[in-house]
Amino acid sequence: QSTIQHINLTESEDTWTYTWGQHFSASKAYNVLIGHRQIHVGFTWLWKCFCQPKHKVFFWLLLKDRLSTRNILKRKNMRLESYNCVMCQHNVEESVTHLFLDCPFAKDCWNLFNIAISLDSSFPEVLLCIRNQSNSQFFMILAILICWRIWTVRNDLIFKNIPASVVG
Repeated sequence: QSTIQHINLTESEDTWTYTWGQHFSASKAYNVLIGHRQIHVGFTWLWKCFCQPKHKVFFWLLLKDRLSTRNILKRKNMRLESYNCVMCQHNVEESVTHLFLDCPFAKDCWNLFNIAISLDSSFPEVLLCIRNQSNSQFFMILAILICWRIWTVRNDLIFKNIPASVVG
């Protein structure tokens, strides 16, 4: 009672005021509650490019480090004979970074298009490097399809025992 004794009641209508203004909008409320996160520009490029949806989803998984590479399978407690990369003989655990950027097979694939990936690169930052080196408006399609080729050649080697080849 002591709190409301000092309130002066008037005949005017009650009004609600929100942080974004006076008119309620579910999308504006959602944005205030969730907040805004800065995302890498590569994700915008991905969804705007003209690849097939399966390629886009594949590359999105790659950018988010959610592809079923051997290190992910190891984290999920899947038992394999080896968790090393099958594409090279370096006895390095297969990860997204190794398979698509550091592996000699991957480097050969990138070199076909005169793209040099610097050491200690990682996705999605490497997209800026690819964009600068390709000098093409289709750099995103190039990046997606090179990665898709690396992935399918790797899977053919594992599941069909087809030897890896950069061309073909």
